[in-house]
Amino acid sequence: MDIESIIQEWSKDTKLDDTELDYESARIPNLHAKYLKMYGENKVKLRGLKIKAKQLHQTLYDYYRGDLNNPDSLERIGREPWPKTVLKQDLAMYVDADGEMVKLQSRIALTEETVGVLEEIMKSINNRGYLIKNMIEWRRLTNFGT
Repeated sequence: MDIESIIQEWSKDTKLDDTELDYESARIPNLHAKYLKMYGENKVKLRGLKIKAKQLHQTLYDYYRGDLNNPDSLERIGREPWPKTVLKQDLAMYVDADGEMVKLQSRIALTEETVGVLEEIMKSINNRGYLIKNMIEWRRLTNFGT
C-alpha cells in the first residue's frame, strides 16, 4: 500500500462517532492490528531495500573500480565494460550518482516516509483511548455539573 492510500485510509478511520464512544473504544484493537500489520510489512520492506542497497553499492563499487570487466560478470550485472579509470576517492561519487542506485535510494526514502507516517498513526491509535476517556469526562462535567 502506498503512502497516499494509507493516509486516505487513515483519514476515514480517524473519524470518531461521538455518539457511539463505546463502539469507538471497542474499535481501537482492530485499528491497531490493521495499522500494525502495515507498519510491520513496511519495516520489513525497508530492511530488505537497505540490504539490497548495500549489495548494489558493493557491485557498483567493483564495477567502477574496473574489477567486473570480464564478460560473465558484465552479463550478470547487465552492463557494458567500464572504460574509465576512477580514482579511489571518486568511487563513492560514481556509485551514488549511478541511476540504479538513485532509484533504489528513492524507494528507500519513500518507504522511510511511509514507515514514519505509520509510526505517527500508531501513536495516534495508542492515544485514542485517552481521547475517548476525556470526551466521556467532558460530557459528565458539562451534562451533570460534577
